Amino acid sequence: MKYFKLFLLVAAIAFFGSCSDDKETQNTNSDVVVEMESPTFSAKESAGSVKVPIKVTGKTNGKVYVTMEVKECGKNPAKKDVHFYVADTTITISDEIGYVEYRAVNDEEMNEDRTFQFVIKEAKGAKIGAQNTTTVTIVDNDNAPYDRLQGEWTLSAKDADGQGDSFTVTITEPNEFNEDGTKNHEYGKILYMDGFMGLNAGDGVNMIKLKFSYNETTMQGYVAFDCSESYTWFTNEFTGLGEADVKVRNSDNSNSPLFGSWDSDFTTVTFTPGSGIMLTLFPKSTGTYTGYYAAVYTDIVLTKSK
Repeated sequence: MKYFKLFLLVAAIAFFGSCSDDKETQNTNSDVVVEMESPTFSAKESAGSVKVPIKVTGKTNGKVYVTMEVKECGKNPAKKDVHFYVADTTITISDEIGYVEYRAVNDEEMNEDRTFQFVIKEAKGAKIGAQNTTTVTIVDNDNAPYDRLQGEWTLSAKDADGQGDSFTVTITEPNEFNEDGTKNHEYGKILYMDGFMGLNAGDGVNMIKLKFSYNETTMQGYVAFDCSESYTWFTNEFTGLGEADVKVRNSDNSNSPLFGSWDSDFTTVTFTPGSGIMLTLFPKSTGTYTGYYAAVYTDIVLTKSK
């Protein structure tokens, strides 16, 4: 097999604009209304950064500025800066939809769902509508293995030269339902890993696919890298090969899954020692694996980030 070092092409995105008040025009049209999109919203505790939508109706000729207030509510209230953090309470909306963002603390402790409210306290450039509040439920998911595997991890492994390497990765679930409302067959069976080798989905690459299985009766299960070559991680240009698909294969050059097992408190996931995954190259010109690979990682261990 022949080894191609993988070079990452990072595109820099330039933001053009000004923060000065004289260049940011506030909407002056009448009959523009701002309100929360929904009276209720929920997300799992392990969801990471979550965006709660705010909608603007009516034709605008400038920006709408919204100041949010955060309130505790319900029988098990979520406390700001204890159970969740808010990125910013001053929101600028230039289109029909804006977002107020929060991140829940994934405490890995079983508890009742916690709730809090986002309230539109003040608006400039729009009237505040009747639906000025959204009650947010932080859903506790610290009991089910499928949920407990989700979140941020540090992945450590050995590269092709036997040298140690590590990345920060995030494991998430697919949407529970398809756009047509039908059940997504991947939900509960597949997880996705973002950030492998420092590559994020936002960089124009896809996510690594993980298989999941758990038997509630025997309380036994596993998570595994899908090495079936049934999906393409991402596509890139490689010198001498041209455009090629990068697919995941077992480091023993087979399509066998790379199995991992979690410890009792879900702080560590250890994959088969001495084994690993190989990132194989499938040139677009042939569509088949011809022995070239981009990288190999063995002795993979996931450690839960705190």
